[in-house]
This record gives sequence, C-alpha cells and structure tokens, in this order.
Amino acid sequence: MKFIIGFFAAILLSGCVCSTKLENRLDQNFLSDLGSENNRMEGDLSLDYFNEDLSNLTYDYYLTFISKNEAPSAKGFSALVKDADYHYFKAQKESFVIALYYKNENTIICDNSSTAFIDSVKTYGVNDTIPDLSKFALKLIPK
Repeated sequence: MKFIIGFFAAILLSGCVCSTKLENRLDQNFLSDLGSENNRMEGDLSLDYFNEDLSNLTYDYYLTFISKNEAPSAKGFSALVKDADYHYFKAQKESFVIALYYKNENTIICDNSSTAFIDSVKTYGVNDTIPDLSKFALKLIPK
C-alpha cells in the first residue's frame, strides 16, 4: 500500500515539476542569457561587422546573427527571442535596445546591450492593458 501511495505521489510531483517548466520559459537563465549575449554581440557586431557604428543594425540582422553565433552556454536563447509575439528594436551608434513581449506570459522584457544584465522585466495581469513597447525601450536609450 505504501508503495502505491509513493508511486502516485511521485507521478503527481513529477507532473507538477514538468508543467512549471513549460509555463515558465522566461526563467532566470533566459533573462541572464539575454543580457549577457546582447552585450557580447554588441561588441562582436560593432567591431567585426559594423565598423564601430551599429546605427544600421536591423532586427532581422540581429536575429540571423544570434542564431548563427549563439554561445554554447546560452543554448536555446535565440529560439526564445524569436518566439516573442511582438518586438521593438532600436540601434544607435554604440549600442542597441530590444523590447520583447510574450503574450502567453503577458510579460515585457527590455534590454540595453551596453550592460551585461537585463534592464527591465514587467509581467502584467490578465486584464491589464499592455503599453507600447517603444515606451519601455526608449527609457533605456541614453540621451
């Protein structure tokens, strides 16, 4: 009897653990990877591809670059960036800012590539109005 109860408890617990991972794809690892990878890629792009002027960097070029140059420690990072339902991307001479919105999680993530840390994460309630992504991103652009 104890074996049967233990067996069902193990199934229940493993089911809960698996469902949590599926629901929370925007975990701390992704947030950390987004900040550090954007910072690393800013340097690579600026020095090796854009002659120290990122002004002409586009979101499409960024997506292609992160797909081809994803660090082994950030496996899956580019797929999660591409999975964003909406995005805002603004490149300047020395850096770029990206804002991503994930509808299922109702979350906006913003990052300025000048730092190795994520700059802003905001999760909204079900009935909240989601603001324009540019409003978040423009706060991160140095004037």
